[in-house]
Amino acid sequence: MSLFVTGQRMAVVWAGAALGVAAALEIPALLLLGRLAGRVPELTLLASGCVAAVVYYAAMVRVSSPVALIGLQVLNGWFFATVAGVGLTMFQRLIPRPGLATGLYVNTRRLGSVVSGPVIALGAGLAPGYSGVFIVCAVLSTVALAALVAVAARRGSAAVASGPQSA
Repeated sequence: MSLFVTGQRMAVVWAGAALGVAAALEIPALLLLGRLAGRVPELTLLASGCVAAVVYYAAMVRVSSPVALIGLQVLNGWFFATVAGVGLTMFQRLIPRPGLATGLYVNTRRLGSVVSGPVIALGAGLAPGYSGVFIVCAVLSTVALAALVAVAARRGSAAVASGPQSA
């Protein structure tokens, strides 16, 4: 973020402000997700996070002012809250062994941090420079959204094929 912000001819302080605002917005987003969790399917909530990510990353390519940078952090905060909150909850439901699900989830996030190095290198090597990182992230978020849609469609067809569940 620091390299991107300075590359856009903004003061580096805006990178810290953007990251701080995104982190601060994750808290109310997590609370809202908690309220929605019983009413909205988890895959729908995760998909909303992916949509927010796609829009955020695509819009970041065009950011040239601190106001736009800070304003877009609403989407960034929602995205990270869905990954952290809903993603972990789903993972724990899929692997119902105490500690194992959380341990695997935390380690896969670390693996994601390792993979981010090549993503940054690839994106920064594109013609737009550091904006290219956001292009690559938008593409990866679109792929994740497509995967969620495919899983939801498969679950929907499986539910239809098995018929109504008896209580």
